[in-house]
Amino acid sequence: MVEYDRSQSREGTSQTGPRICIVGIGGAGSNVVDRITLDRIVEATLICAHTDVRVLGHSMAPVKIQLGAELMKGIGAGGDPDLGREAALFSREQIRQAVENHDIIFISAGLGGGTGSGAAPVIAEIAKGTGALVLVVATMPFSFEGRRRLAQAEEALELLQKRADALVLFENNRMGELILPKDGIQKAFNQADQLIAQSLRAVSTITTTPGLVKLGLDDLTAALATANGRCLFGFGEARGQNRGTEALKKALKSPLIDQGRLLHQTQTLLVHVAGGESLTLVEVEGVMKQLGRHVPDQTHILFGLGVDAKLGDAVAITLISSLGLSQLNAHATAAPPSEMLQPR
Repeated sequence: MVEYDRSQSREGTSQTGPRICIVGIGGAGSNVVDRITLDRIVEATLICAHTDVRVLGHSMAPVKIQLGAELMKGIGAGGDPDLGREAALFSREQIRQAVENHDIIFISAGLGGGTGSGAAPVIAEIAKGTGALVLVVATMPFSFEGRRRLAQAEEALELLQKRADALVLFENNRMGELILPKDGIQKAFNQADQLIAQSLRAVSTITTTPGLVKLGLDDLTAALATANGRCLFGFGEARGQNRGTEALKKALKSPLIDQGRLLHQTQTLLVHVAGGESLTLVEVEGVMKQLGRHVPDQTHILFGLGVDAKLGDAVAITLISSLGLSQLNAHATAAPPSEMLQPR
């Protein structure tokens, strides 16, 4: 991944917190931005970028960018990444003006089609040129969508890895892990959008909300520091008895960390625990002890703790880390050491 310059700062950042921008590209990205807009879960500049003027017309994003307006005439890219790329290049000045003056820029896009695959790498490069920390959340197509769409997604993924500071990858083939077998397909897609929106909310909350143990951009950068790898993300929220344990279980069940198994190789792990005013030290200690069973002893833990009255009686846990491609490949072919699965 591209290295983030930690020494870079902007006037006012230390007083108001990082300025955040979220860009949804194409149909999938637009759905995520709509979810964030409806739930009002992130204080950020929300942007929808698309070649299809009809999708833009239905988008709830406050800022809308019609990519390649004169070139595409308001029609989608038709599954052609070359057209999506040309449309983004055509509108690069409008894109730059929309994303500049932010400290963190999230980009959400579905890969495999025309606009997402073609425009996302261009927009990531423009965003990186502003000096911001650029994090991309991308979805990969279902295997039944065919080899051509998968090949286009992989090509776009390779470009994004070179242009973003961190990459969160969600494979649509794992969507079934988010729902029960009897649930409708609409719920599956809604759950996927919600998972991606949660990841964006969690990162923004960690870096902008004051805490008893504060985490900053430097901690986030350290957790994401890896070459050509993937960002691992887990989020869980629970109420009631054993709420800390249940929140951790939900975070570990995330498909973005392979049900917790990807943590067995992580070298740096960012952990953020948040709760209302009723959150106790005993609960926090219990969560961290249980989490220790899923990570190596030598893992560097970056710990953050916050008390937020808005959470009420809920406890929320966020896990963020990263693995290089070599580690991911090794994980695909090997099981975790047996001692990792034993209680300590």
